[in-house]
Amino acid sequence: MAEESGVAARTVYAIFGTKKAILAAICEEWLTEAGVMETVAEGLKERHLRRRLALVAHSSRRQWESERGVRSMLEGAAASDAEVARMLAGWKSDRARSLHGIVAGVEGDLRGGLDGKRAGAIIRALTSAEIYSELVAGEGWSPDEYEEWLGGLLSDLLLSDQA
Repeated sequence: MAEESGVAARTVYAIFGTKKAILAAICEEWLTEAGVMETVAEGLKERHLRRRLALVAHSSRRQWESERGVRSMLEGAAASDAEVARMLAGWKSDRARSLHGIVAGVEGDLRGGLDGKRAGAIIRALTSAEIYSELVAGEGWSPDEYEEWLGGLLSDLLLSDQA
């Protein structure tokens, strides 16, 4: 980061403080650029689960297409820094809670035999960075194709026929 900015590493640490603070700032910028928080807020206001799931697909696409190596940087830093590891674990927990919250209040729209906890787990698994990377980078899908596929798959898997 210091090299790309044309400053000494100690200048970066003087501004941000710790490695954890630097990484937190990078992640904040990434998620802001991707519009993740705004899309999540919009989705939670939406009353129809089908539309919420489309917004989840859009948010997932935007998050992973704008990631630019931040995840691998975080994982690498977490492997050698306990503070960063705790921060990353907290973020993953927050993401899981947020994705489980997608179905809150609209459980009646879920497919028979499916509860909110299981639906949230399915959403979390299918919106993972690994699936995005496998399809877009690995298989050559466009981000648009990924978003359309994910939104359709989530609806097919989770929604009752009446929703």
